[in-house]
Amino acid sequence: YAALADEEVDNAIKTLLTVLNGVGSAVGRLMMSYFEVWSQKRKAEDRVSIVVSVYLSDVFVILSLILFLVVPKAALPLPYVLTALGNGFSAASIVLVSRTVFAKDPAKHYNFIFLALVSSTIFLNRLLYGEWYTREAEKQGGNVCLGRNCVMMPLIFLIVLSFTAFLSAAYFDWHYRRFIRVVLEDRRRLKERAGEGLLAVETPPLVAAERQQG
Repeated sequence: YAALADEEVDNAIKTLLTVLNGVGSAVGRLMMSYFEVWSQKRKAEDRVSIVVSVYLSDVFVILSLILFLVVPKAALPLPYVLTALGNGFSAASIVLVSRTVFAKDPAKHYNFIFLALVSSTIFLNRLLYGEWYTREAEKQGGNVCLGRNCVMMPLIFLIVLSFTAFLSAAYFDWHYRRFIRVVLEDRRRLKERAGEGLLAVETPPLVAAERQQG
């Protein structure tokens, strides 16, 4: 934030950002919880795919990263709030998607996804952002770097990476929707057969053939 604002951040701004981050993340989680309850109350044929939650987190993160690069200093809290909302959406969607999509061992899949998040956080913070920020700070002759150039390359890299995440979510969503259509079609056929009484004990083919001959 200090680099984007091109000035040192006082304690009041730090407190404000901490509050915005906590409230935004909590609101994102609550909104995802409400979305799940609203969707689950509908019939299976009318429910909205839970994978949509992944789109929401990707869109909010991409939008916030772009705004960080273009908005003036006075508007910097806005993309910060969007980032917090995206983090809340992401945290909730990991739980909801892993529980909904994977019928077997959802906890194992959740831990695997969480491991990827932890690894990416270490890689991006330490090797990408940290190295670039330190390099730019040394150019200014200190440990603190001020100016958008201090964080521009990491932010652009994250925008590109977030777009690949959006494409991955679209690919996953396409396959999951296709699977849902197949399951719902099988369910519809079973209901039709049940309505016609065909799910009762059916006449064996050999007996049916003998009846036709008789």
